[in-house]
Amino acid sequence: MKPISATRLVSTVIAMLLLGVATGVVWEALAKPAEWEVRADGSIVLTEIAARDQFGVIVVFVIAGIIVSLVWGIVTTLVLEDLGWKLTPLVVMVTLVAAVIAWRVGIALGPVGPREAVNPSVGDHLPSRLKVDGIAPFVAWPVFGVLGVLLTTWMRKGDDEYAGVHQGV
Repeated sequence: MKPISATRLVSTVIAMLLLGVATGVVWEALAKPAEWEVRADGSIVLTEIAARDQFGVIVVFVIAGIIVSLVWGIVTTLVLEDLGWKLTPLVVMVTLVAAVIAWRVGIALGPVGPREAVNPSVGDHLPSRLKVDGIAPFVAWPVFGVLGVLLTTWMRKGDDEYAGVHQGV
């Protein structure tokens, strides 16, 4: 087994962290946050129909994370195959950090929420802040990153050159 190149390792990690930033931007652009309605009595309410959009925000976050993590897991396995078993904890850690980065970027770029609305008028619809409430959406990122590692390893198992290198032939 040849030694791992620090440049390849660092470049691959930085690439995923930048993908985390990009995914946060995409999440903010694609997610449709729930909208609060300003009523005649001055109250701001979330209708039942609009409440469904809160779940949709999380779904977009998870789907974007699944796609990015799966692809990055595949590419990382190809680029850092000489890392061996250490690739799995690396993928888990980096995809988790990227998920947190995406979450924070999406929140920073997204709407400020109905509480910060200045002089809302009756009938106005005020978007909620983007939010992910729960740990499962974050766990999806490393699960699919590791799935990318597993799929790539499994598919390359039949590759004679790859198998020969890792069996000491």
